[in-house]
Amino acid sequence: MPSELRISKALYLTSAIINIIYAGFGLIGTIIFGSLTCGIGCLSIILPVFCTIVAVLDYIAYDKLNNLDQKNTFNSLQTAAILEIITVLVGNMIVMVLGIINLLHLQKREVREFVINKNIY
Repeated sequence: MPSELRISKALYLTSAIINIIYAGFGLIGTIIFGSLTCGIGCLSIILPVFCTIVAVLDYIAYDKLNNLDQKNTFNSLQTAAILEIITVLVGNMIVMVLGIINLLHLQKREVREFVINKNIY
């Protein structure tokens, strides 16, 4: 396994943990904001839900990098990295940086050749 994929595996797990923490704080904030605005603020539940979805996809990417035996692994990794970058819309800058790093790792020639040779592209 190329070193870029080993690093990406750790970054996906880190991103999943950060997203879960961010979603937890977002949920608490939504509850407080919703109670202060007589329920109107509950519409901000979208933010923690999005972070939870990205966290699940990050964990799936981490799991696929652990096994390296499932088809479409590369597509799952790319999707998770792109959604990590989109988390900047909810204010999660750390995960955005991790997503950019993961996407850059996936674009390297050695990584693509390894994924194609393992037949998990």
